[in-house]
Amino acid sequence: MIRSMTGFGKGEVRGRFGFFGAEIKTINHKFLEITFKLPNSLAIFDDKVKALIKNRIKRGKVYLNLVHETAEGNTGNIFIDENLARNYSSRLKRLKKKLNIKDPVKIADIVSFPGVINYKLANKGTAKMWPFVKEAIEESLKKLVKDREKEGSFLFKDLIWRINKVKRIVSNIKGKAASNVQNYKKKLGDRIKELSGGYPIDNGRLEIEVALFAKNSDITEELTRLNNHIDNFTKTIRKDSEVGKKLDFIAQELHREINTIGAKSSGFNISSGVIEIKTEIEKIREQLKNIE
Repeated sequence: MIRSMTGFGKGEVRGRFGFFGAEIKTINHKFLEITFKLPNSLAIFDDKVKALIKNRIKRGKVYLNLVHETAEGNTGNIFIDENLARNYSSRLKRLKKKLNIKDPVKIADIVSFPGVINYKLANKGTAKMWPFVKEAIEESLKKLVKDREKEGSFLFKDLIWRINKVKRIVSNIKGKAASNVQNYKKKLGDRIKELSGGYPIDNGRLEIEVALFAKNSDITEELTRLNNHIDNFTKTIRKDSEVGKKLDFIAQELHREINTIGAKSSGFNISSGVIEIKTEIEKIREQLKNIE
């Protein structure tokens, strides 16, 4: 079943390393683009997080926010770089002296500089957090996919309805195409009689003109290709995979064929059908922008 590219999911896990929360949302995008925010304590998992997302999502713009709150009383992961703090302090004092500033250097000024307060986690200890991080992200991804599938089911029904409507109109055009040549022959004959004042018609010349019209307005091949594209669209949309790009390509081919039919056909009975089909194809292509 097709999936929408928009959705939201949230996952939470609590364990001996504290609380892990993952929120993920996706919006429409031509390709897969991943943006995520990890706390400093989990920065080493960048590649693993990206691999998890790529395994479940193939298209769309992805935003992931991961939160980590340490267990109560667990302060072993806080590290203060005293040498760096001392260096900042001495430089600030020299700067104050040069600028003739009398205000004292405050601790809040020093700790606000980058690198003074950091997480200091041994790789071994950090690695043990991965199962919790993974569980939180996988839970959020599971809910996200479910959300995208729910939206996808509505898109599926709409697209199936529209492509079936196109198929009915194509069938109607096919039925009218055969009579179009006969209508042209009759109208041409009547016109010649009108202009010639009732003199006998040169049937040989009339047949040649009708044959040329039939050749130039023959849409048999276009109708065949159009029906093939419609069948391909219907089969593709039922596949359980990322079909958004392929469906968009098929929709482009549908548009190309109906344009050719419109250029070849001069009768109103066919032209009106062509306009209806173009309208539906445009709506289909707009909906396809939402599909993974």
